Amino acid sequence: MVTISCSCGSVCDSRRNPLRGLDVAERLRLVEEAFAVHDGFLTLEVDAAWHPGSDDPGPSCVVLVDLDEVDACVGLAADDAAAVRAALRGTRVGGRPLPAPVLVDGTWFRVAPAQGFVPHVTYVVHDGAGTVLEVDEPLVERDLVAELVDTFARAGRDGLVHLDAVAARRSLAGALDAARHAPAVAVA
Repeated sequence: MVTISCSCGSVCDSRRNPLRGLDVAERLRLVEEAFAVHDGFLTLEVDAAWHPGSDDPGPSCVVLVDLDEVDACVGLAADDAAAVRAALRGTRVGGRPLPAPVLVDGTWFRVAPAQGFVPHVTYVVHDGAGTVLEVDEPLVERDLVAELVDTFARAGRDGLVHLDAVAARRSLAGALDAARHAPAVAVA
């Protein structure tokens, strides 16, 4: 059983598996091009024929199907299933790989697919005291995780907390640009 949801709010979890009957090459292609892949889970964008519920889809509906690795491998031979499970490792959005988590001095820097119906990602920085920064962003070409780590090295936890506040008004990329061009402040 797979979960199907639409950006209009319709959800169901009892539809057939869209990968059933596909060979391993077709499944691997779908995993590579998926809306999102994260920790063994796969989210595929499907056409309006998959729209959940009794309502007809609207022109702005985005229909997504969520599958776990069991669903993604159903009906495959052991070797083929192992290939699909291997393809589901790592994190990708819109076919693009995302940076692996980074740990610096007890502080974790992570990026994962955002919850929603657009190809955004969520940047999260947390340490033993809690979440320092959490921002949803459109996927950009820059390595914002590396820039966050650099900001932490220069400005510490307080710099990231400030960055989080600025990113809420702008964007994370914009906040990082502003921080990079801001004059240095002397700390007494």
